Amino acid sequence: MKTRYLLMLVVVGLLLSGCGFIFNQPLVGPDGTIALFIGDDGAYMMLPEGDCHLALLRDGEVVHRNGVSSNGDSGVLDWSADGSKILFIETEQDEVGQPIAWNVLISEVQSDSQPVRLFRSEDIILAPQFTSEGNITYLDVKDDKDLPQLMLYDPSQEEYAVLKDDVISYRRLGWDGMLIAISQTAEGSLKLAHISSYDATTGATEEIGSFFLSQEMEDVLFILPAAFVWDVAPSGDYIALSLYEQALITPQMEDNNEEPALYIIDRDEDSAYRVSDRGLVPAFSMDGSLLSYIGATGENNDIPVVILYDSETHEEQVLDSTIGAATQFWIDNKTLGFAIEIGNDSYKLMKVTLPTGEVTQLFPKT
Repeated sequence: MKTRYLLMLVVVGLLLSGCGFIFNQPLVGPDGTIALFIGDDGAYMMLPEGDCHLALLRDGEVVHRNGVSSNGDSGVLDWSADGSKILFIETEQDEVGQPIAWNVLISEVQSDSQPVRLFRSEDIILAPQFTSEGNITYLDVKDDKDLPQLMLYDPSQEEYAVLKDDVISYRRLGWDGMLIAISQTAEGSLKLAHISSYDATTGATEEIGSFFLSQEMEDVLFILPAAFVWDVAPSGDYIALSLYEQALITPQMEDNNEEPALYIIDRDEDSAYRVSDRGLVPAFSMDGSLLSYIGATGENNDIPVVILYDSETHEEQVLDSTIGAATQFWIDNKTLGFAIEIGNDSYKLMKVTLPTGEVTQLFPKT
C-alpha cells in the first residue's frame, strides 16, 4: 500500500494539488527536439503556474521562444508530423485561479513568430492532437454531458465534427487516421472500459480489450494525460496499460491486484500478461523493442525508479540512476529522459544513455 500511495503521489497527486488537466510533460519532436514550457524565472514545473514561455532543448542547447508565452496553465500537447509546429493549450482563469476557458494554440518552432489561436472553448478541452492534414482531434467535456466526445476541428474551414461519443482517453497510432481509444459504457450498475482501434477516416472500430472501470481508474484516465496510464507500440501490436483495482476482462486475466498493475496486451495473439505488480507512465521505445515505466525499488519497495522491460526476453533492468523519477520519456531508442523534483514544485530534467549508463542534466543547464 505504501508503494501505491507513493506512486499516486508522484503523478496523480501533482495534478490534484493544482487545478489541472494540462500537464507540462516534455514532448520529443520528429528530429529529437524536446519542447516544454518553463517559467520566466527559468524553472521547469510539471504544472506551470504564472508567466511562462516555450523552451526547446535542441542539440544540447536551450532555445527560448519568449514570444510563445502564457500566464495561465499551459503545456505542449503535440508536434505536427513534419516537426515544424507545436500545439498547446493555455487556460483563462478567474480571480481565484480556476480555469474558465481553454484556448487551443499553434506555433511555429523555427522562428520567433507569435502563436495563433485556433479556437476558444468554455468547455474543458483535453488531449488535442494533430492529424496528418493539419486538423485537430481533441476531447470535449461539456457541462451537460458526463462523458467526453472525440472531436475533429478543421482550421481551414473553422468547422467542428463529432467523431465518437463516450471516449475517455485516446492516442494517435501513426499518421494514417488510426487511433486507439478507451471508451466507456454502462452495464447495469457497472462501468466498462473498452480499448478499441478507431479509424477516424471511416469510423471503423475494432475492440482490443476491456476492463471493469472503478471510480479511481476513471478519475485517473480523466485527470492524467494518456502517457501516464497507457501507451501503444509504434507497430500497434502491443498496448501497455496500468490498471488500478481491476484486472482485464478481455483478453482474460485470472489475477487481480489493488496496486497499479502494468499489463501488456498482445493484439496478434489476442492475449495479455502482467509485466509488473506496480507500474506507471509506460512508454514504448521508438522501435517498440523496450517498454520503460516507473516502478519501485528500495528495502520497502517505496522509491520510484525507471525500469526497462524487454518484450521479447521478458527481462527487466532497474535503472538505478533514475531513482526519484516523477516522469520519464524516450528521446531516441538509446536514450531516456526523466524528471526529478528539486523543491518548490520545480524539477530538473535528466537523460540516461542506455548503452553506457551515463547520466546528463538536460535542464536547467549546469
